[in-house]
Amino acid sequence: MMRNNNLDSIKTVFLGGPEISVDFITRLKELGVLPNLVVTTPDMPQGRKLRLTPPPLAIWAENNGIPYIQPKSLGKKFDHSILAGYDLFIVVAYGKIIPKRILDFPTHGSINLHPSLLPKYRGASPIQTAILNDDKETGYSLMLLDEQMDHGPLLLQKNSSIKEWKKNREMEKYFAHLGAESFVEVVPEFLAGKITPIPQDHSEATECGKYQKSDSELDLSNPRDAFLRYCAFEKPFFFLNDIRIIVTDASWYDDNFIINKIIPAGKKETSWEEYKTNIDKKI
Repeated sequence: MMRNNNLDSIKTVFLGGPEISVDFITRLKELGVLPNLVVTTPDMPQGRKLRLTPPPLAIWAENNGIPYIQPKSLGKKFDHSILAGYDLFIVVAYGKIIPKRILDFPTHGSINLHPSLLPKYRGASPIQTAILNDDKETGYSLMLLDEQMDHGPLLLQKNSSIKEWKKNREMEKYFAHLGAESFVEVVPEFLAGKITPIPQDHSEATECGKYQKSDSELDLSNPRDAFLRYCAFEKPFFFLNDIRIIVTDASWYDDNFIINKIIPAGKKETSWEEYKTNIDKKI
């Protein structure tokens, strides 16, 4: 595989875990850049049977023949020497604290993709927050990590005007791919000393936290809010006759929230129109 200009001369570690990190590293591979080591999160119990399941990035590393480790944390019990001797860390949605002593290991620092225009929407859910706020003038940032959350100086920011929201996973892939493409353009310039990181204006910082399952409940009397929550959350739902109904396919059309497909509690996916028709027949 052809590696990308002077990025092939440095040793890199990629830290991540969920799908957005896989989106980013997949695009990096397509652009000719592969890390020397992947650091991801431990296997976790998932599903009704609580089977131990590896994070998406571990599966990607296994499938692509990249060495990977899954430490429970990077704290005092972690053998820090594993991460010594590398030139650059790449961090996308790792989700765990990276101590300053580890951030200081790589010669060129640790570069993070954050899908917002920092210092706006620091924290765990920038895309979801932008969706819920219907904040279509948004973007993404490439930054150097320091010991504070999403606080480090910026290497690049790019604006993105969103015509209409799609599901959160699609928006994650959109920003991950754009971020990876910017990475291979900007980082060689940074390594060559042609880019000076710019401090954030911390006085303008806003934060976003993690959302709860209850946040994904839809209020069908507020169509726009219902559509935004449908986009923001994986399993948006509402109640009808005390039955919990998950919306699996919907759209925004002619200023209305149009529900196409649903999964009623305990049943298989069906069309919303057919479900309503069956209810009317029973009445």
